[in-house]
Amino acid sequence: MIFYFRALTIAAALVATTTSALASNYLCNYTARISEEDKYNSQGKYLGNGYTNTAVANILRQDRANFYVYSAYTNSEDERDCAFADKNARATMQRFLSAGSIPTYAKRAIIDNNPLLSVDVYDDHVDIEIIEMDDAPTQSRIR
Repeated sequence: MIFYFRALTIAAALVATTTSALASNYLCNYTARISEEDKYNSQGKYLGNGYTNTAVANILRQDRANFYVYSAYTNSEDERDCAFADKNARATMQRFLSAGSIPTYAKRAIIDNNPLLSVDVYDDHVDIEIIEMDDAPTQSRIR
């Protein structure tokens, strides 16, 4: 299954947020494999407690921190992005994802599995597509 969910990103803190993707400025795309290492913070605390937006936001933030700060925990499928190298930008992404709308099935997929994500970064949101679950191609698309 391919899952999409939308959340606000770093630029929303600076400009008025719109919900229309048509008014958004596309910034970049990156691919990230969510691994077990992404589900633990740098102090070893498990981040996937409960199927909540906060748990998903914490995991996605840790994935970017692992890429930029803790390179030993980077997956071969992880790519550089144009926005989240900075700690403050990752914190902003986390806040907006926590407050955003994430379907329950997407929460479960990220917390319970190790999906491959394609992330489109815009100036006022991110679109996240789950393109593969645990190294198995997905079969359907949900938007």
